[in-house]
Amino acid sequence: MRQDASAKVEQGRPDQYATPDVREQFRASKDYWAFAERIHEAAKRGDGASQYYLSVALDTCDVLYRGYFMEQRPGAPARIRTLDEAQQLTATRQGSGYTPDDVRDIQSRCQRIMSTKQPPFGIAAEWMDAAVKSGYPLAQVNAAFYKGLQARKIPDPEKSRAAHSEARALAFDALRSKDPEVVWWMASTAAALTGDEPGEVHKRQWTWRMAACLREANCDSMTEWKSLLCEVDSQCHRDDTVMDVIRRGAGNDFDEIERRARELNEKIDDGTVDESDI
Repeated sequence: MRQDASAKVEQGRPDQYATPDVREQFRASKDYWAFAERIHEAAKRGDGASQYYLSVALDTCDVLYRGYFMEQRPGAPARIRTLDEAQQLTATRQGSGYTPDDVRDIQSRCQRIMSTKQPPFGIAAEWMDAAVKSGYPLAQVNAAFYKGLQARKIPDPEKSRAAHSEARALAFDALRSKDPEVVWWMASTAAALTGDEPGEVHKRQWTWRMAACLREANCDSMTEWKSLLCEVDSQCHRDDTVMDVIRRGAGNDFDEIERRARELNEKIDDGTVDESDI
């Protein structure tokens, strides 16, 4: 029977059950089954970080393991590809940014979860909803992005404005954390909420990315993004820094974007970010 994650969240003070450094545990994990086992109880008891990263782990496996290792055949069960077969797919999916080594990591992290008929850890989307309700900032900015995209597709102007307002409210709540990773994700969220003027969308995206980079000594929250980008961008070099990539992406607008990013970080620190920034 499927678990309803939100129904399983018990009442009480969520941080009472928080798993220490769950973000770092997720990043270091080589086996998402073992990772899920460690944080599952904390997620059920209301820890937003555990709910969020449990959702991310489950969703990553469902998308990437299914995409590389499960061959769908009409009228027959899916065939599991060998590691060699899955790695060969990277040559035909050059825009994905995933290398043969990445595919090996996907197998290591996800094979046990995806080969178990009914994993006991619940449903990714339900855990993400639970993390939003728990007020976990990365879940909130994720929800703000998707609500912003949905608002664009709503034909009724009043309902569209209401959806935009809801998305912005989630983004403002997330930014109270001042978390560099939240600031980085705001690049996509702000683009979804900005409108259709390409020049301003471009500036907003790179302003948020630079702001996130400036909040950390080595732009740690953006390292994986840079690695994936460099797999598909012929202008990207192995020894490029994240700031090198931002400089190239910002182009002639770099000086303006750097100024705006520094101003934005001051507003984030002061808690004065407003609608003109998102």
